[in-house]
Amino acid sequence: MEPDWTQLLPELLSIISKKASTTIEEYVNLRAVCKPWRKTLTPRPLHLPNQVPWLMLPRLSPDDFRKNGIDDSYITFYDLSRSTVHRFELPFLSGKYICGSSHGWLILEHDHRLSLLNPITRTSIELPSFRDISTNLVVGYKRKWSESFDETRGYKRCIQKVILSSNPSEPGCVVVARFNSLNSLLCYCRIGDSSWAKLREDVGDNLSFSALWDFIFHNNLVFTISCDGRATIYDLENLSVKTFASRLNTHRCNLVQGVGQSAGPIVVKQSVNSRKTSFSVYEWVNNGEPKWCQVRNIGKQVLFFNRSRPMRALSSANLQLEKWQGNQICYYAWSPMGSEYFQIGINCVNLESGKDVEDINSPSDVFPTNSGATLWLTPSLI
Repeated sequence: MEPDWTQLLPELLSIISKKASTTIEEYVNLRAVCKPWRKTLTPRPLHLPNQVPWLMLPRLSPDDFRKNGIDDSYITFYDLSRSTVHRFELPFLSGKYICGSSHGWLILEHDHRLSLLNPITRTSIELPSFRDISTNLVVGYKRKWSESFDETRGYKRCIQKVILSSNPSEPGCVVVARFNSLNSLLCYCRIGDSSWAKLREDVGDNLSFSALWDFIFHNNLVFTISCDGRATIYDLENLSVKTFASRLNTHRCNLVQGVGQSAGPIVVKQSVNSRKTSFSVYEWVNNGEPKWCQVRNIGKQVLFFNRSRPMRALSSANLQLEKWQGNQICYYAWSPMGSEYFQIGINCVNLESGKDVEDINSPSDVFPTNSGATLWLTPSLI
């Protein structure tokens, strides 16, 4: 008599799932074997290792979709590990601006509020309204947001970048948002809060050098870096603020989350000379005299780095991946196709040698120049 695989003990099936699935696709296929397996195996597995990020391909803004009579509920990702494209129909996405990704979730802006969306599980979370904040934003010399735009023409975006402290399905997740304003307004809230609280707001007459440039979570602390290379730490538990004594010698850098219990995040400086892209990476060294030190080896880690046009990062990832050699930075660049279209090329460079890594495929699609920014999304079923 042949065994009935549909009637495996839950404990045995759990062991099989951990051995037989290391990617989201493998786990989804495993749950699809039969109804008993689908019922037994959790839709939110915790055993999957870090997944290779997907690249969200450029899409038009909600206004452009509306003007052209195109359905804006679709979104497309390029799967770097399989060189394939995943297209999702997400009605919740309609009419919303994508302003970032974090921990596998998209951050969406609409109607003076933010929403979080996991494009794979289709789970969404609503965050509190920031209308009281946005209507008083200083967007020009002595000029407020409410005075610079007629909302009857449509919604004007207020958010520049958003980060999450953890996966939003976990308790205590904190959301930090940087608003489009001259004074680098930074606010935060926790999942379930009814309002936003102010974390940072630059003041003074000369904000061009001291203004906030980028920010990231690391070990539940918010790290910021200013245009002049000054780094500051914000502890949201006791609301304390600490400024690094040592400044970076370079400006306009971007932050990437550090590894484990390291002293701080990783700072990445991207340079483009004669169409050649190079990177400088710095870590905070706390031995004896604390200071920023340039490094050429980040061990087994792979940095997935991107910047919105023109400067600040919308998303980044610092991962240790199976079947990937470490000490690499993976990034993408735009290649013009005449004046109206462009393509995206994905590149990987070894940090120590500075040489490109071969066998990295790129999407073959062509995009109109009025498309929005692209970003990395680390896929997650949680």
